[in-house]
Amino acid sequence: MSYLQVETNTVKCPTKSFYPSFNPIINGLSVTTSASGVYSLVYITGTNFVSPTNGTTYVNFGSFTNLPIIFYSSFNISFVVPLNALAGSYNVVVVNIYNGNFSTAVNSSYSGIPNYSNPITYTIT
Repeated sequence: MSYLQVETNTVKCPTKSFYPSFNPIINGLSVTTSASGVYSLVYITGTNFVSPTNGTTYVNFGSFTNLPIIFYSSFNISFVVPLNALAGSYNVVVVNIYNGNFSTAVNSSYSGIPNYSNPITYTIT
């Protein structure tokens, strides 16, 4: 009886696993300035905006928080500049809050936690 000895070489790939970022990213605003007391609808382009089925997305406009948005896609939303905002500069920040209606491995650690975007400056004259 003879035995055949087979050697195997294992190649390890240097990969890392990670969760994708849940933070929204603002690429740009349709307008970055308006007059005080004038109705202004602002379109925001970017990434990672949350659909209503997966959570809540809103805009913080300086000290004006939780402004409602219109959701078009995960890349496009809009909001209305508060009419009572005085002249000055304001940081526009998009906030996502996931409701847990996504990957099971993720929702236990991220559900309900606000995720903030980069700020973009908006000026009211």
